[in-house]
Amino acid sequence: MKFIYCLLLILVSTFATAEPLYWQASKGKLNYLITGSVHVGDDSMYPLPTNLTSFLQHSDGIVVETDIRNSSGVQYPQTSITSQQVVNEAERKELIGIAKLLGLNDQQLLLAPPWASALTIQMKLVEYLGYKAQDGVDLWLLSQASAQGKPVYSLETMQFQINLLAQLPNGGEELLLSAIEDFDHTEEAAHCLIKSWKHGDINKLNEFAELSEMSSELEEAFMFERNRDWAQQLASGAPFPNHEGNYLVVVGALHLLGRDSLLELLQAQGFTVTQRSKSTPANCEFKY
Repeated sequence: MKFIYCLLLILVSTFATAEPLYWQASKGKLNYLITGSVHVGDDSMYPLPTNLTSFLQHSDGIVVETDIRNSSGVQYPQTSITSQQVVNEAERKELIGIAKLLGLNDQQLLLAPPWASALTIQMKLVEYLGYKAQDGVDLWLLSQASAQGKPVYSLETMQFQINLLAQLPNGGEELLLSAIEDFDHTEEAAHCLIKSWKHGDINKLNEFAELSEMSSELEEAFMFERNRDWAQQLASGAPFPNHEGNYLVVVGALHLLGRDSLLELLQAQGFTVTQRSKSTPANCEFKY
């Protein structure tokens, strides 16, 4: 399994017996309820647990990776590398077949940067499987916060995220080849990923993270560097008035698991971190 599918997180039962992961992290006058997001979803994932929605209602605001609703002014860096330059003949044929299946323009994919083609395929595929970006946890909670007049704080800009993708080695070749190679095996993996999130199954989510074949350079750039930056902001309370308050924090679920996770880094900064959600086994398999 390749890194491209971690971006769903990095993404079926009722909440009466299972719920997604969330933790309380507290230090001094800063108190966070931190939950892991998947960036796509469906109607069956809502409403979220009462503990999350009630905390948001009484909070001083919501913290997200970036407020993806506001894309004005974002610029897409030019690249001299196109998707057709990084695929061999067999991969090119696979890419054209994927485009036809998903109703995409194969020539546009071939002429786009590899990272952009990979994300286009991924988002169209999850839509094909019945999930939607607008039903992602980030957007759902952002809409709830806006309806309640809660301030929204971003840990990074959308421009930063675009630049991160655009600066990948060889235009993001690794992402595109991953999307092509794993395309035929995605359905069961995606469903198990969403089910694991809904159950808050830490073991299964850790298994997914370990199965992802992310290069050390990408892991450092996409996970660890960002975790360290986010932990520093949250520990200092820099984004908030008076550097204090109660905030709901929503980041990709994989940022909260494993070594050098956001939670681990906050603990190192003196925060008391306690899991408040109830985990149950998802009883599914990532078949690759």
